[in-house]
Amino acid sequence: MRARYILGEILTGLWRNISMVISVVIVTAVSLTFVGTGLLMQKQILEMKNTLVEQSQVTIFLCSPHSTAASCAGGAATDAQIDSVREALEGDVLSPYIDTVHERSQDEALEIYQQQFAGEGFVSNFTAEDMPVSFHITLNNADDSAAVVEFFQGRDGVDEVTDLLSVFAPFIDVLNQSTMFALGLAVLMLVAAALLVATTIRMSVANRRREIAIMRLVGAPNVFIRAPFLLEGATAAIIGGVIASAMLWVGLHYIVEGWLVEILGPQLITVGTDDLLWAAPVIIVLGAALSMVSCVVSLNRYLKV
Repeated sequence: MRARYILGEILTGLWRNISMVISVVIVTAVSLTFVGTGLLMQKQILEMKNTLVEQSQVTIFLCSPHSTAASCAGGAATDAQIDSVREALEGDVLSPYIDTVHERSQDEALEIYQQQFAGEGFVSNFTAEDMPVSFHITLNNADDSAAVVEFFQGRDGVDEVTDLLSVFAPFIDVLNQSTMFALGLAVLMLVAAALLVATTIRMSVANRRREIAIMRLVGAPNVFIRAPFLLEGATAAIIGGVIASAMLWVGLHYIVEGWLVEILGPQLITVGTDDLLWAAPVIIVLGAALSMVSCVVSLNRYLKV
């Protein structure tokens, strides 16, 4: 009987303040969407950094016949220059910083080139002699990459030295800044949602003054009086959380999985719709909890029970 009464009061309260409830749902949905976006972006940043650190490759490209760097003025790298790089990598100076080294021959480079540009007419114009010999280095500590790059940069026979972490650093910085922006905006929106919930509860209390007075006279417990108001706010927040989860699914499915993964590859872009299995409950519970806190504060102020 009590459960039926509370459910009826919740529906009645929501209907009486339907315009305010819609506002709460919209603001909550938008704010929780930003919260979910921030959480997913932070997860992506951490996993991307871990992937890059695990791969933490410094790649040394030796001169090919087509290299234009000043260190390649003599043309393609000679056997002596290749041996010099190989010996430096195995020497006492660098070996403590290096985990593994893979030397990619010209034949291997040509095979990879043909796979990457399969179907293109110009591929047949290149032979193994056109490809550079390269060394792919995995470091024990990714922080040492700058020292390894500096050691080989400009060396005779070395065309280019690339650092995987440095290549993706600007992208990671953009993700970090976007995360901070999304979470900051989410905080502002959540404050607005909490204030809207408080206003809605105040209006509900005002509309039900007679009913509350009667319940006080008959000795209704405080929980019984407060429960409909608390659940009203929680219901609106949960609806907003569900809408936010749906918006996140659309973004993950069409933007992340349908676009970013194709551009950057699944090894770097690891977030997807599967992450909503944990993200959606988090934002829904967060929305409901913040709404109920706002309700409690509002009831303590406007409902003296």
